[in-house]
Amino acid sequence: MAHVVVIGLGLIGGSLARDLRRCGHRVTACGRDAARLAPAVGLGIVDAVEADWQAAVASADIVVLGVPVGRTREVYARIGPHLSTQAVVTDVGSTKSSVVRELKAASGRLPAHFVPGHPIAGTEHSGFAASLEGMFAGRTVVLTPTGDTDPAATARVTALWQEVGARVLTLTPEQHDAALALTSHLPQMLAYTLMEQFAETPGALAPLVGSGFRSMTRLAGSDPVMWRDVALANQAQLSLALRRYMERLGELAAAVDAGDAARLEKLFAAAQAAYRQLPPA
Repeated sequence: MAHVVVIGLGLIGGSLARDLRRCGHRVTACGRDAARLAPAVGLGIVDAVEADWQAAVASADIVVLGVPVGRTREVYARIGPHLSTQAVVTDVGSTKSSVVRELKAASGRLPAHFVPGHPIAGTEHSGFAASLEGMFAGRTVVLTPTGDTDPAATARVTALWQEVGARVLTLTPEQHDAALALTSHLPQMLAYTLMEQFAETPGALAPLVGSGFRSMTRLAGSDPVMWRDVALANQAQLSLALRRYMERLGELAAAVDAGDAARLEKLFAAAQAAYRQLPPA
């Protein structure tokens, strides 16, 4: 049985805590407001909540950072000096190059025991009360160790995620960020933008909202602070993805303006074919 400390008990941290407890591990939660986290014990999400971060991580085998990517450096600086020599640290942030860059800037190199990670799972909800047992079963978790990372640390974090049913994929931080800009960050921006446009006349349009619109905008219910940090942390790749998407929207608008039925059908058929090639969720 390992002692796992989760700092930042949100949707992902809470869901992982549930699964780790089910697997027999002892889980302690830390956060900015220990009193706010206290109900997580009664809900069976964690074994304990600790207000003293340093004391918590001193006995930890594994520390999981579930904080927004913009706070990773700050949080690691707070706990780093108090970690045991056997502890490994990982995170669950949606960008990886920025995390590596920030930690290198703080210490000159990525700490050998730090394994950057990102579970490709979640919902539009936030907070530990929205956490779900079994969220990671059959899901992909990306790890992005660098040349500074101890292979033994990577192996331990890999085993942690596999224990809760996840498939582990190893990429470079740059590969991860380029891919997630398209598959995660761009859809999030589109959902926010579409919902913002809808909000200009919500009263008139609300009775006409169907399942398609709800599916397209579900992500707009996500935490805006977290996604602000993600957008800025993956700025270059997200900007590129947004511009490529705008080019495609321009092509679509031109076809609509021209009444070009053949072009529209070709675009839609190509998209349909690509969609049908996606693996099952």
